[in-house]
Amino acid sequence: MKIIAAILMLATIYYIQNYLFRKNWFKNLDLNMGFSRDYIECGERADLVEVITNDKFLPLPSFNLKFSVDKSLLFDNTHNSSVTDYYHKNEVFSVMGHQRVTRKLSFMGTKRGVYSVQSANYIVHDYFMVKLYAGKMRNTDAIYVFPKKITTDSFRLMFKGLVGELETRRNIIEDSMSFRGIREYQPFDPYRSINWKQSAKAGELMVNMRGFTTDSRVHIMLNLDSDNMIETDKLLEEAISLTSSFARQFIKEAVNVSVITNAVDASNNPLPVIGEGAELKHGITIDRMLTEIKGSQGKDSFIKLLNDEINSFSRDNLYLIISPYAKDDLIQFLDIIEKKGGAVRLIVPYYDEYPFVKNRSYADGWEVPINV
Repeated sequence: MKIIAAILMLATIYYIQNYLFRKNWFKNLDLNMGFSRDYIECGERADLVEVITNDKFLPLPSFNLKFSVDKSLLFDNTHNSSVTDYYHKNEVFSVMGHQRVTRKLSFMGTKRGVYSVQSANYIVHDYFMVKLYAGKMRNTDAIYVFPKKITTDSFRLMFKGLVGELETRRNIIEDSMSFRGIREYQPFDPYRSINWKQSAKAGELMVNMRGFTTDSRVHIMLNLDSDNMIETDKLLEEAISLTSSFARQFIKEAVNVSVITNAVDASNNPLPVIGEGAELKHGITIDRMLTEIKGSQGKDSFIKLLNDEINSFSRDNLYLIISPYAKDDLIQFLDIIEKKGGAVRLIVPYYDEYPFVKNRSYADGWEVPINV
């Protein structure tokens, strides 16, 4: 009789908990997943933050969270995870009544892109671990991993040449706000340029050196089409990185930068023209646009952009063309800009196994290793 009574009591307890759990497990339960930062540079780190809030008396002893993110986000903790095209994670929580549980998963962004959590589902078991209940989290949070910034000696040398071109074109009007250093006084120097404090220290007259970059304008035009039929994605990605790197460096030099491209986003919509600006936040705007690139409208659309630029040509601009494609149908438009007295520079990313043949003084190749 005692055994039967115990069985009946256990069955009663089971059905009561089953009823209460089924009716209440989802109440005041909130799951939120978000990134600790809105954007990071390629190679920087951030956290994916998981917050589970169970704001009721009923505890949840077994809470399984399963989600997937792009494997380009390289996570430190690979426990209970697998990697295919995505990083799949399965985590187990025990959430008491009126408790909030927070976990942070650290990762590094390894590739340009806009990333969000995919397929975030959770499973809750009852107290006897017999029945389970499932839910799905709606997630709209995303993180931007900006294009890789290039910092090689070759890049710095090329950038220095472009800055020199800007200063040469703007040297008629000295920029009183751009300070480059101190040098000895020369007879042709204006009296107002003397730095009296430094002159007293040096025991001779010293003058301030001024730059000519203020009010300078660089108009970057990015073409996402290539002559090469082999692994074009690598060349195009390098072109995007060059655009991002040049834009960021020019902005650091207080040069106004604008960007236009024939690229499209994930919905195949043309990306907007980024107008002039020289503030740090302008560089972020440019990087956000470049991060959203998913494809191209084609070579003809870029040639149309060049034709439009000729019709609105400005001598104040340095036209910086970044294009893996550099055939005559494109070059002829750059020739027109040069003949009009404009400053134009063409940078052509190319694979090391297929050397770039320079046939214009304003053109430079940018070597990309094909097997790295």
